[in-house]
Amino acid sequence: MNEKSMKQNTIKKVASENRRDFLKNKLMASVALLFGFSNNTFGDNLVEEHLANHELELTDEKGNVDWSAVKAQFTLPANRHHFNTASIGPSPKVVQDEIVKSLQYSDKFGIELHEKVEPVRISIAKFLNAPSAQIAITRNTTEGMNIVARSLNLKKGDEVILTSEEHIGGSAPWLALQNEIGVVVIVVDISGQEDVCARIKNSVTVNTKVISVSHITCTTGRVLPVKKIIALCAKHGITSCIDGAQAVGQIVVDISQLQPDFYVTSGHKWLFGSKGTGMLYVNQQFLEGTAPHFVGSYSDSKFDLKRGILEYNKTAIRYEYGTRNSPIIAGLGSAIEFISKIGIENISNRGKELSLRFRKGVSSHPKITILTPMDTKNSASMVTFTIEGKQSKEVCINAIKGGRTVLRSIYENNMNAIRASFAIHNDYAEVDELILNIIEVANQND
Repeated sequence: MNEKSMKQNTIKKVASENRRDFLKNKLMASVALLFGFSNNTFGDNLVEEHLANHELELTDEKGNVDWSAVKAQFTLPANRHHFNTASIGPSPKVVQDEIVKSLQYSDKFGIELHEKVEPVRISIAKFLNAPSAQIAITRNTTEGMNIVARSLNLKKGDEVILTSEEHIGGSAPWLALQNEIGVVVIVVDISGQEDVCARIKNSVTVNTKVISVSHITCTTGRVLPVKKIIALCAKHGITSCIDGAQAVGQIVVDISQLQPDFYVTSGHKWLFGSKGTGMLYVNQQFLEGTAPHFVGSYSDSKFDLKRGILEYNKTAIRYEYGTRNSPIIAGLGSAIEFISKIGIENISNRGKELSLRFRKGVSSHPKITILTPMDTKNSASMVTFTIEGKQSKEVCINAIKGGRTVLRSIYENNMNAIRASFAIHNDYAEVDELILNIIEVANQND
């Protein structure tokens, strides 16, 4: 080949490569625009990963959810049966990949990737049907609850009503105020109570300032009538705060329909998102009338050090001060996209189906008592039960031997119970094996 021919071939090759790059960049720009990201900011790999996530095939030829395909997205070993999503949900591959790629990109170029936060907030707001300006991305439910408790400016003698089945993360912030300033914490016993709202109403006094309850209790998996409780609060001028750690991702949560003053939740349970992520919904009136207790970059709407000026942002973003761990926030966004692709209604129905299968399998045994309500109106994907003559902690320890079955011992309120969570990475075979194992334990004579 002569020099002229070689040059012509080189020109054609470069032109071809430029065209491929042009088309690729155009596609990437479109995808970046679709997901709310800057193509120049995040690079090829990140945009391609978003595209891969968007194109996950999770339905069969009839358009129904292919639960085996969903299960395949998780990296749990085949012999490990995780029935503890109520404590921590394993993340699917798309979430893991998003975190890793974002972290690598951040460190490769020495940038914070703070631009990734706002698209995730928008996704959260859409998922919860709430204004994005009223959503703060936190580290967990507990942080959100502390923000609420510390921001209400409660005084000595003010009363806060909790239920007897609150998680420590949802109750400790209020007890801390009791210890520090004399706030009075009233604990309403809801064990065996059919009408929880009426029970709470009977505890309301002129000093009641806050009612803080779980949407779904961590102890028995009971779905509380939070809409009625929120309405009760509104009627009496009481602040409503809902702990949604067990609800978001397990059932449909519609903030605009519930209309609480505050709603707090985590990303690492039923959303299968990044560990160290959470969400806080804040009433707009509260944002307008109060100041945050901790502030920094992004808390301000106006800042001038020389003039001594600091004006606070009137959105929930003010709670996200300083440099954030943007890669894990990006992972949370990927998790919400994954959940949304399956459909929260489908997920809710699947969890109820698996939990009902388990309850039917063990409830007839004379030594097994189900503590979770049997009807699906007051229960969802969690089942708490006791085994006569057995210590729940020992049962859970023995179940996990060999790294196989993960359950959770419920020691709160001295219940000595066992909790099983049924999620989208579980299937019928796992549930049936759990039924046989629990019955075998119940039949054992110590």
